[in-house]
Amino acid sequence: MARKETGRRTGGEARKASPLRSSIAWKRPSRRYTAILLSSYLAFATCLAGFTGVSLHNRSEPMAFASSHAPAVSPAKFLVLIVLDGARPDYLGLTKLPHLNSLQSRGTLFSNAFDGILESETPTGHTTLSTGSPPSANGILGFDWAQNDGRYSLFNPKVVRSGAMEHIMQNAHVPTIAGLFKAKHPRERVVALSGHKYYAADPLGGPSADAIMYYAPGSGGRYVPQAIPGHVPPASVMDGKDVIGPNTHLGDGGEDSLATNLALAAFKHMRAHIIMINYPEFDWPLGHVDGGNLDRKDAVKLMQNFDSDLGKIEDAYRKAGVLDKTLFIVTADHGMGPIKRFIPSTVINNAVLQAGTTAPDVGNNTAAYVWLADHTRALQVAKNVLAARDPGVQSAYYLSPTPKPHYVLAGGRFVNGKVNAANIYMANTLMNGHEPDVVVMAKAGATFSSSAAHWKADHGGGSWESQHIPLLIAGPGVKQGTIVGQGAQLEDIAPTALSLMGVSPVGMQGKILADAMTSPAGWQTTARKGEIARIGPLISALAAQDRYEMSH
Repeated sequence: MARKETGRRTGGEARKASPLRSSIAWKRPSRRYTAILLSSYLAFATCLAGFTGVSLHNRSEPMAFASSHAPAVSPAKFLVLIVLDGARPDYLGLTKLPHLNSLQSRGTLFSNAFDGILESETPTGHTTLSTGSPPSANGILGFDWAQNDGRYSLFNPKVVRSGAMEHIMQNAHVPTIAGLFKAKHPRERVVALSGHKYYAADPLGGPSADAIMYYAPGSGGRYVPQAIPGHVPPASVMDGKDVIGPNTHLGDGGEDSLATNLALAAFKHMRAHIIMINYPEFDWPLGHVDGGNLDRKDAVKLMQNFDSDLGKIEDAYRKAGVLDKTLFIVTADHGMGPIKRFIPSTVINNAVLQAGTTAPDVGNNTAAYVWLADHTRALQVAKNVLAARDPGVQSAYYLSPTPKPHYVLAGGRFVNGKVNAANIYMANTLMNGHEPDVVVMAKAGATFSSSAAHWKADHGGGSWESQHIPLLIAGPGVKQGTIVGQGAQLEDIAPTALSLMGVSPVGMQGKILADAMTSPAGWQTTARKGEIARIGPLISALAAQDRYEMSH
């Protein structure tokens, strides 16, 4: 059955899909498609107002001296950070995956990792991965938001190529994986890339990456790599025949495999020490179009394709004599949950209209993010949403300006104190001066995205399935054959990776995942225990809420 791609709806207006996304998604012949160094002392971040959950995103605790009894561990020299865009944790166990299974046997798997941020979207997730800090610190709130009485959108390659995302990150003064690594190793190269997702590759690399690449249709109908201006690699990286698709009629896994070939070209021609790859097909089409776990056959096929690509990467690093010096991290930028109900756009639109104001922007996914022209009407809009009594709406929050801006629960269905704490925690990661006036959480299985898209799964909000992500870390300094059930957050990945590479993650808000390390410093273990104690109840609440909502 033929299907057409429809963009994510925002503010009642459907996004226009880029020519690349349209061609790559639908013109296919087959069916659907990280010695740990001491750092300077860091101050606790000022507690955000409104709720205790906000304190969970403070900067790392003050550092203490590492134990003199800890054995010396040589830091990793190379990093391969793999982002399976929108992948669910259960994908890792769908079938026999020899390379991935071997990697897991040599590493640590976190079974309860989650985003811990809103919006749980691709630009937001990749920026958090790169900076080790939430949107409230790094400035990227999603695909779009209201700013200066207008709508600011990143869903445009021209905007991203102009340096818009990097300028926001620079103005936020947040560190990045590339920036901190190159500050210590200025001669080493850092590369970030994707298939068609320029809005994933650019924030993943950030201002300091040497090369940032993504794919787009080229001359003669070919599918070719493009570089973000200011981050152009040697021509030899992008000119090889194995990095160019003969056309955009790619089969399942074809785009992801081209991204793998491009990464290997960067390793070969640039000797890149850090390569960060976004694999887009897990999000599109597997997630949105095929329903993710609803289509086991396609999920298995895509995972087998990825496993083969992982084997190619390992083989290249083995032949180069650096495999045992390489840190591998496999994760996702957000989760993916099947859709049972589409919440009509009239629920938000009428709520705004009835409150006597307008909305310069509305972000619609498994939550609704509403920016208002008249901020004083936030409470009324939230009340109006709840008054519509749509069965897909879980809860509504409004931005209160006093004593400092903070989110307050206006009401909702089945929302107990623990779930409210989790929602407030995530909503406050939006607090950067451009935060939405109203945040409406959908129940598990529901979305505010347009039914016209005919999607089968979605993400972006605070439900457990939107938040739950895979996280596997393997390499020098990492415990082998370990499964950690305690929670971990997206913002923890960057400081952990840098620490395992012997680079101090100064300024990052995430915690170092000491429970994955063979020889963590005492202060790292203490900080990590504190994080586990704080976020554990939130994760349990979200998971339990999803189970409840899916059965009611």
